[in-house]
Amino acid sequence: MSFKYMFRTALGLVMAAGMLLSMQSCNDDDVDGAPMISNVRLLDPTKADSSLNAAEPGSLIVIQGQNLGSVLKVYFNDFEANFNAALGSNSNLVVTIPANAPTKAVDAGVSNKIRVQTRGGEATYDFVLTAPTPVISSLYSEFVKPGGTLTIRGDYFYNIKSVKVGGTSLQILSSSVDQITAKMPAAAVSDIVTVEGEFGTARTGYKINDAMTGNMVNFDIPATTWNAEVCWGAAPIIAATDPGSISGKFSRIKQTKLPATGYADGWVFSTCTFDFKLAAGAAADRQFKFEHNIAEPWKAGKYDITITAGGSEYVYSFQPWNSTEYAATGYQTNGWRTAVIELSEFKNAGGNTITDVSKVTDLKVLFNSPDVAIASFNGSVDNFRIVAK
Repeated sequence: MSFKYMFRTALGLVMAAGMLLSMQSCNDDDVDGAPMISNVRLLDPTKADSSLNAAEPGSLIVIQGQNLGSVLKVYFNDFEANFNAALGSNSNLVVTIPANAPTKAVDAGVSNKIRVQTRGGEATYDFVLTAPTPVISSLYSEFVKPGGTLTIRGDYFYNIKSVKVGGTSLQILSSSVDQITAKMPAAAVSDIVTVEGEFGTARTGYKINDAMTGNMVNFDIPATTWNAEVCWGAAPIIAATDPGSISGKFSRIKQTKLPATGYADGWVFSTCTFDFKLAAGAAADRQFKFEHNIAEPWKAGKYDITITAGGSEYVYSFQPWNSTEYAATGYQTNGWRTAVIELSEFKNAGGNTITDVSKVTDLKVLFNSPDVAIASFNGSVDNFRIVAK
């Protein structure tokens, strides 16, 4: 865990350290002699013997030395830090490294020093500010066609050296602190995504373009005992040769003047009792995922997704447009996007969640608009699956 998150919540430790340092200050000589820095350590009193020569921006540290009581300014790589002098003493100074202080990873020519100015002079100390290990939070789409663009979202993407799918290196198209785009190879590939940065490596816990793990309905692998894609429902199934395909066949509703109705046969597909061979486990340990492509602003209607498990129906209504973010513009994707829903969000009539995923026997997906007619809708879906977190 990074120092940033460890210490931002450490209010109790700050107060305890403040009391300790205040007591120490009573015994220190309160003179304005030349300052000197002898050590830097973590604030945590249980780790008082620890010494640091590097830390991440945002870390809470103690600068130790002599004649620090009359401190005026503290700098990290010449970036001024805020501090509370009341928490310090003549031999200790508690400081939070500024979150936006320049680091060795991303800024050329940094001094790699702490600089403390007091009424008695100035002291410096060799100290490196490092960037945190990169973190992958999601892929915009977990299915990307050969030659397509892979979008990786996360944080701490500093000085990215490589992006790989398995052992295949991708061409990096763009990179910022929280997003990377890379070009998929010309040949189809399915494997774990790896991002290597200046200060570490991050990997997805799942494979991109994985049509098998946790699969329920993807319109290519039969989901019935008689080898049909689905059991019933007349929602259109589009051929894999369609330009809109992301990974084989998919279902698309592309229609104008959709009536206000809670059910239309042309808007639903469902399996019947079927063994999906899903691994046993509680809903809390699983996520429900699927890809969707909303080609024009979506402002009304919803996908009611029903999972049958152990003879009980568990329902979730997918309507991402119904939020403050999309209230004005409507919801629209940039091509295919992966929806990630905690399986625990699916509830039965009693408000309960699925207790054993291996008991799942049916999936029904129904688009409906019970309250209002929709002038136009163009939405595609594919790759419905339940996977481990």
